[in-house]
Amino acid sequence: MYTGLLSTDKDPMGTAITDYFQQGKASRLRVFSSMFDEDEIPVAGLFRTPAQFPALEQVAIGMATGRILDVGAGSGCHSLALQEAGKEVCAIDISSLSVEIMKQRGVQEVQVANLFDERFSGKFDTILMLMNGAGIIGRIAHLPAFSAG
Repeated sequence: MYTGLLSTDKDPMGTAITDYFQQGKASRLRVFSSMFDEDEIPVAGLFRTPAQFPALEQVAIGMATGRILDVGAGSGCHSLALQEAGKEVCAIDISSLSVEIMKQRGVQEVQVANLFDERFSGKFDTILMLMNGAGIIGRIAHLPAFSAG
């Protein structure tokens, strides 16, 4: 599994999040993968409010308890919703650009980190990997190693 961080010159998601937050730019991200069909992500959707979350995300936010880890937090929309609900959340992302925007948006505990880096540690009661978060596992073959951890 990938254990590194993204450099700013190889971070299209972080760049799109930054452009949208600072300048209202970046309408869609096109995602290509050998594992699934091409997909488009509207960047504005990364900045949605809890009322705009799909039902499943609303349920996940409601069920999250204790100390919560928001993995691949992106723009921080889920972390902000958790904070607003009075929950303790730590947001992580491998993108320093995304982490900077989360800080500017008011996410209280956020860090540039990779869940799979052996130096990352912490105790959490709930781990959220919303939107395409499970994609960080990389390949289906990595799923047993992920779930055993």
